[in-house]
This record gives sequence, C-alpha cells and structure tokens, in this order.
Amino acid sequence: MNANIQDFLIEHPSFTTGDFTEMLKADTPDIARSTVFHMLKYLCEVGAITRTCKGHFDISNKKTYNYELSETAKNISTSIQERFPLIDFQVWELYQMNEFVNHQLSRNTIFVEVENMLDESIFNLLFDMYPHVLHNAGVDEYYKYAGDETIVVRKLISEAPSSVGQYKQASLEKILVDLFGRGLSGSIISRSEYQAIYEDSFKKYVINQPKMFRYARRRGIEKNIVDFIHGKTNIALENNK
Repeated sequence: MNANIQDFLIEHPSFTTGDFTEMLKADTPDIARSTVFHMLKYLCEVGAITRTCKGHFDISNKKTYNYELSETAKNISTSIQERFPLIDFQVWELYQMNEFVNHQLSRNTIFVEVENMLDESIFNLLFDMYPHVLHNAGVDEYYKYAGDETIVVRKLISEAPSSVGQYKQASLEKILVDLFGRGLSGSIISRSEYQAIYEDSFKKYVINQPKMFRYARRRGIEKNIVDFIHGKTNIALENNK
C-alpha cells in the first residue's frame, strides 16, 4: 500500500468510490476505472477496509483469523508432515466454534481432511496412535463410536481454500462453507447456531469473500449460503452478491 493511500485512509474513516478515485487521480489523472475497482477490491480482501453498501466503505478494525490448535491437533499435523511430507491435508477442530456459538461444545472433534486416495493411509497412521479415530464417518457411526476427543479422517474436497500456518489449518472461509456442505459438521453443530457463527465471524475477522464463494460454488452450495446470509443475518456482502 503506497503512502498516498495510507494517508487517505487515515483521513477518511468513511469514504465513497468517488472520493477514492479523486485521490488517485491527483497523481494519475488517466487512471482506469478498472484499476480503481481492483485496488478497492484488494483493500477489502486484505481487511484494510470494509464495504458497507454499494460504493461506500469504512476503515476496518477486523483481524486476521487465528486459532491456537490443541496439542493433539498440532501433534497430528506434525506426525503427518513427518511421515508424508508431500501430502496435501488440512486440520480443524470443533472447539474452534466455541468462540462463536451460544451453546458451548463440550466434546472436541478433530477433522483431518486429506487429498483423495491418501485418506486411508492417514487413517491407518492415526488409528495406531489415538483411541478414537474414524474414517469418513457418517452421522450414525460418529455418534456410536465418538469419544471425548475424536479424530475424523475424511477426503479433502478439491479446490478447497489453501491451508494456513505450519500446522496446515483449514481457513475460516472453508469452515464456514463446510458447515452447509458436510453432513457430519452440520449434525454436530446445530443449525440454530449458524447465524451467530456467521455474524461473529464477519464482524471480527477478515473474510476473503471471493475465496469463500469460489469454494462454495465448487461445493454446489453457493446459493444456499447467499440466501442464508441475506435472509438470516445482518451481513453486507461485497459485489452485490
């Protein structure tokens, strides 16, 4: 971000597309409209600004999402990377949602999502290390065999958003989408909690909406999520979605 844009954002906690364009034209009179929109889109994606409605923006005080995984989840990730250094996988755990839900989840479940064809190898690895490990578990199997800290190994959907950090954590965008597309996740977390999860996530953290909805389209559930956001939450989506 150049100095002129930084100074503009400091001086304009709220602004319009026109205000931003005038600032840019002071240095680059012939700047293309597409360039202006690209810059605004970038500032939204990195969390510097928030789109409040069409053509209007506010300075954002949102943070980049970060969650400290449990020691078990960290150890799982480390073990997989040591044994299978080239494998594509992601980890997230149910306790992450306790930050957002109204009714706290009392038992943790660690999801290990692995690229196609290798999930069975990871299941076998973890089955020898931990007491409660399930492979592609459905709802009935989960509730029959789950323990206090259950590990569920399942296939990673292709084109999922990239993992985050050294422990290959699933992004918040991916988790939000998977609540609608994964039968087991949706069974464990009550649908009545989704409004709180979504509103709190969008209020507190930078959500890369293009990345999130790209993945939702891949899952075939983009319309479900958009309709839910418009109908059940106070979230203002970017790009008139």
